Amino acid sequence: MRVKFKKLNKKAVAIVALCICLALCAVSGVWAYLISVTDPLENTFVPAKVTCEVEESFEDGVKSDVTVRNTGDVNAFIRATVVATYISSDDKVYSKAPIEGVDYVVNWSSNNKWKKGSDGFWYYSDFLQPNAATVNLIETATELSAPEGYTLNLQIIATAIQSEPNTAVQNAWGITPVNGTIKPD
Repeated sequence: MRVKFKKLNKKAVAIVALCICLALCAVSGVWAYLISVTDPLENTFVPAKVTCEVEESFEDGVKSDVTVRNTGDVNAFIRATVVATYISSDDKVYSKAPIEGVDYVVNWSSNNKWKKGSDGFWYYSDFLQPNAATVNLIETATELSAPEGYTLNLQIIATAIQSEPNTAVQNAWGITPVNGTIKPD
């Protein structure tokens, strides 16, 4: 079987080629104009900073006035955990953890702002505005006994999360804020 090709009309080919050239010139001209006349867009988005810092006093072997400050630039919820260890002067950690009420005593804050959750974290019920601090989590913490060569090392580790949207707290901590407060389970 033989395939026959129609001869293309030279005039039709020239018209199609001319149309393609004109279209390319028009697109190139518009592109060049937009680049030369249009100002570049600047991204003005500034991400929020969510940070916190533990503030405490330590004198004569007694840790006291433990609070957490919102050092970020947005409203934030705060939670903290307390980790007790024995540590030597050369930063070696003793293998057995101290026991609260036996090896050390903590006078927890008597206010209702801090609540301990079933996950072991202490949650501050209200969000903090930037640069605001919580009320005391710990009034005083005192060592009662320690193995020879070791002292009590009571670390307070705090974290912050933006207070809005509510889903941020729900997704990260599993707690649903209600009217700007949180209550751990």
